[in-house]
Amino acid sequence: MDAVVWDLAHEKLPPLNTQFSHGLIVDLLPQAVLLVQDDGRVMASNPTARRWIGNGSIRVAESRLIAVGQLNEQPLCQLLRQAAAGSALDCAVWFSQSLCTGLMHLSRPPLDAFAKHTPGTVLLVIQTDQPALMQSARIDALTQKCRLSPAERHVLMLLADGMRAEEAARHLSLQLSTVRSHVRNLLGKTHAPSLMQLLRWTGSAATLPH
Repeated sequence: MDAVVWDLAHEKLPPLNTQFSHGLIVDLLPQAVLLVQDDGRVMASNPTARRWIGNGSIRVAESRLIAVGQLNEQPLCQLLRQAAAGSALDCAVWFSQSLCTGLMHLSRPPLDAFAKHTPGTVLLVIQTDQPALMQSARIDALTQKCRLSPAERHVLMLLADGMRAEEAARHLSLQLSTVRSHVRNLLGKTHAPSLMQLLRWTGSAATLPH
């Protein structure tokens, strides 16, 4: 397949739905999805990927992938070659425009999923992290696992968002002593050694406390 020259100024980018047997589904995905040759030539992309190219999160020059976030052309080509050889790879990425982070997955495309592709083709999927959603889910997990009360959960959410105990007390129209009592209950129920450790648990991928 010949490489496609992209007119970035007019966003004339090759669609992925002509390459993928479930193209409409791929077009609706929030992740950026691209088909890339192991030499960096971009064969196709979905709408999310084309938006990221437009805002500079993904950089393409003369139809070649030259950067994804902080990764420039040389490490990208190394990853593409490894993926084309059969390795499924995950790589952390960050984007200087927004300082957000994400995950890039590279692998061979499934043979039965694409209408056509040439040897050396790599399926590249990039998704950005959603810290607020993950934090909320982890607090919900703690609430269920440790049987936190609604008030304790609310205090934990405010503290995890960066409020100090005094600010949380004003926000909830509570006495500071009441908020501190909730914090003591949180530490007891979650078996966290400190409030700082508990807040780290809510904002990380670490195993939840036992």
